[in-house]
Amino acid sequence: MPLLPLLLAGTLLACPKEGVAVKKPKPSPTASPSAKARPSAKPPAKSSTASEARAREEACVDRWLSQRKLDPYGSPEGTVYAGGTPLFDEGTGQQIDRLDYIYRQHPEARAACAPRPGGR
Repeated sequence: MPLLPLLLAGTLLACPKEGVAVKKPKPSPTASPSAKARPSAKPPAKSSTASEARAREEACVDRWLSQRKLDPYGSPEGTVYAGGTPLFDEGTGQQIDRLDYIYRQHPEARAACAPRPGGR
């Protein structure tokens, strides 16, 4: 007997049909209360301030790079990277922060864009 009709029949039987309700499994009674979905709360003001400061710093660095015709990593436009980015070292598995990477290559970008008090 050919195998293809059997595989096709099995696939059709395994796929949910249109208009058929799929029941979700009920959570186990031993699940911890912390595993239940909670309504999202506003993040603390401090973290939003930090994320806003980070966004401003990144915007400044992006303008600085653009004015100098550099790519998002501080290299000449058109530079091609093995793995698509210079921020990931495939040999060690280490990820580098983009701003730290740029600031190492271009200290003048740090002087222009990094926050002054307690900055990078």
